[in-house]
Amino acid sequence: MSEKAFEITKSDLHKVFWRSMPIEISYNSERLHNMFYVYSLTPIFKKIYKDDPQGMRDALVRHMQFYNTCPQFEAIVVGIVAALEVKNAESGNTMGPTIEAVKTSLMGPTGVIGDAFFQTGGFRIISASIGASMCIAGNPFGLLLYFLIYNVPNYLVHWWGIHQGFKMGSVFIEKVVNSGVLQKITDLCLIVGLSVVGALTSAYVSLSTPLQISYGKEPIIIQELFDQICPNLLPLLLTLLCAWLMRKKNVKPTVLMIWVIIIGVILGSFGII
Repeated sequence: MSEKAFEITKSDLHKVFWRSMPIEISYNSERLHNMFYVYSLTPIFKKIYKDDPQGMRDALVRHMQFYNTCPQFEAIVVGIVAALEVKNAESGNTMGPTIEAVKTSLMGPTGVIGDAFFQTGGFRIISASIGASMCIAGNPFGLLLYFLIYNVPNYLVHWWGIHQGFKMGSVFIEKVVNSGVLQKITDLCLIVGLSVVGALTSAYVSLSTPLQISYGKEPIIIQELFDQICPNLLPLLLTLLCAWLMRKKNVKPTVLMIWVIIIGVILGSFGII
């Protein structure tokens, strides 16, 4: 199949920028940023997949999966992914797994860096501290200063992320394809992505048991045995079970969440967990 070139203009990237600004509006407990992530990329999709309905469907499904990172630095990922999607359309939809792997691998690093600048510290703390101190002193301009200190960097980083990310994505994929190491990059990104998922599982899934077995003078604590076998073994098994039920048994996430709550309440009432 001969490649078809698509020209993405600054106007197209401007549309992506404005659509990606309120990316947390669609925040949901199941997949977090996924809906507005797709909405942000729609101007690009409409242009490159205009005559390819199957390519459009694949792209929409690809980006409706779970995604979460710092919303300011998420713009860089959106820009890179936009460039990769253009290359995917030009090459006949052969880069889907690579796009997913690159996107997933960037979630952790951009989240850590972005949160340090905008969420857990940095501009959020500085703007709130200065604005609040001025308001307490009776200066109403404290509200304006709070807004400017936080949002000027917010808009600048977002703007730079979309445009520079798109340029980085184009150069990145061209170098990778020309060098012949595309499969290695894909494998590496998949490994990083799995590591991020593992870290999220360890950090956010909590499950333990207080059960003990009486043996001699000292009781055997079941949880300590599990920890010796593998730290966070029970959260890992619970996560794998949920993943298996969703992938192999087609159990809906909302249904699974309800059952986890019900079973958790029952087992907790009997002192099992």
